[in-house]
Amino acid sequence: MGRLEGRQMAGDYKQYLTTGEFAKICGVTKFTLFYYDDIGILKPEIVDDKGYRFYSFKQLPTFDIIWILKEIGTPLKEIKGYIERKNTDFFLDILAKRKKQLDAEQKKVERMQRLLKNTLDTTNRAMQVTCGQPRIEHHAEEYLIAIEFPQRSSEKEQILKTYEQYHYCVEHDLFDTLPTGFIIRKANLEAGQYNRAAYFFSVIGCRYDSELLFVKPAGKYAIIDHEGSYENISASYEKLKAFMRRNHLTIAGNGYEFELLNSVVTDNLEKYIIEIAIEVM
Repeated sequence: MGRLEGRQMAGDYKQYLTTGEFAKICGVTKFTLFYYDDIGILKPEIVDDKGYRFYSFKQLPTFDIIWILKEIGTPLKEIKGYIERKNTDFFLDILAKRKKQLDAEQKKVERMQRLLKNTLDTTNRAMQVTCGQPRIEHHAEEYLIAIEFPQRSSEKEQILKTYEQYHYCVEHDLFDTLPTGFIIRKANLEAGQYNRAAYFFSVIGCRYDSELLFVKPAGKYAIIDHEGSYENISASYEKLKAFMRRNHLTIAGNGYEFELLNSVVTDNLEKYIIEIAIEVM
């Protein structure tokens, strides 16, 4: 019917809804309807000569469509385009695009929930360990995304490599678990070169087809929890190796440094907790 002058309707609007009545039925405020009128996605069927807006019952389905599209996050600009065109293919295209976006958002939320849970679990685990006490544990196979450091790399080169690994995990939706850490090669462990990390890694929950996949073997591990910075971590390695000698254990594989408590949680380097695990036999 469009906009009509009051004199054309002879002031008979009983079969129509006022802005307040229409807003109440729709569960929105009058100001929302004013805004929808201003941007052209839902105009009143009648505006009288005093500027009062009136809506018809047949406009309720249009509002329902607007509400549905808005509820799933469709921008008002796209909603306006649909209202103007009212095309089935266009409607399906909007829904398909929003479903794809919502699927991606849901995947991100699920990943963040895993990250939060695993960070909580790791931090709580760090608060319960007895640092400096060697022990033996049997571990199942674990999967890591690990990036190798160039030989004799500088601190700057290593930092750049860690960020390269981080961005790889984010891009491939793999950065959903802690701890992160470093791998020390067997030869360096035997030579006492504990500060020469070969890889930086993040733990992932399952096997992933990637050139950066590194499998930590199942088996027996000698473990000690080190409290403090990396500068004095050698003392913890030596203590662990002494424990291994007393128990007639030899180094069978790499060493793994898991950061249970690091700069994410504390600014005090002396409060860091690093779990050292060496594969033994």
